[in-house]
Amino acid sequence: MNENLRLIDNPKVIGRGTWYDKAADELIKREKKLKRSLDLIRTESGLGASGYPHIGSLADGLRNYGIAMALEVRGYNSEYIAFADDKDGLRSVPTGMPDELEQYLGLSVAQIPDIFGDCHFSFGEHMSSLLKQALDLNKVKYTPMSAYKTYQDGLLNDEIITLLDNHEKVGKIIESVTGQDKFTEALPYFVVCENCGRIYTTYAHDYNPQTHTIQYDCKGMEVKGRWMEGCGHKGEVDVL
Repeated sequence: MNENLRLIDNPKVIGRGTWYDKAADELIKREKKLKRSLDLIRTESGLGASGYPHIGSLADGLRNYGIAMALEVRGYNSEYIAFADDKDGLRSVPTGMPDELEQYLGLSVAQIPDIFGDCHFSFGEHMSSLLKQALDLNKVKYTPMSAYKTYQDGLLNDEIITLLDNHEKVGKIIESVTGQDKFTEALPYFVVCENCGRIYTTYAHDYNPQTHTIQYDCKGMEVKGRWMEGCGHKGEVDVL
């Protein structure tokens, strides 16, 4: 008997006996438990957009694509989403990059100009495109998404409101998982300063659930062991 068929027929072995199959099986069980539709099951991994991709970045994408393929083997329609983290701010100048990036520290990488000849809309898009090229070379089928555009289009509005409505609970969860107690005081929301455009220097507080607005102070923050100074601006923003 063909070895692959033997593994599939063995009731003690899931699919072809790989951890991809086990992960797919657990995903199916979770979706059923949550009573969600199984018409299309998605897997997703983030594409770093603040520096050069490395082999680990590619491996993350390949693992998630492997789970999507295992779902297909089980007879389910699947979709692997390659989600570019281009809403993130630039925390430091990546190794091998020009010092001119220093002036953009704290800005969302989607708002930093492409320093490599304007071949992409932004620095973040340029960086994430490198990993997409690697996925393409490996014949990976994926749907690209941008965090910057996702927020811009309001696709996460419901999740943002749920998070802010439960900010005290969320802050405690973050502390229990990461050990950071910052969000037991500040709201778990990074406001983009309306004055300087930085995302990591703002301190969000006083959420109004009726108007969906947040008050914030751009007062600075320690990032990767160095202090990133804020501009001192105080303001109020609509989170939707």
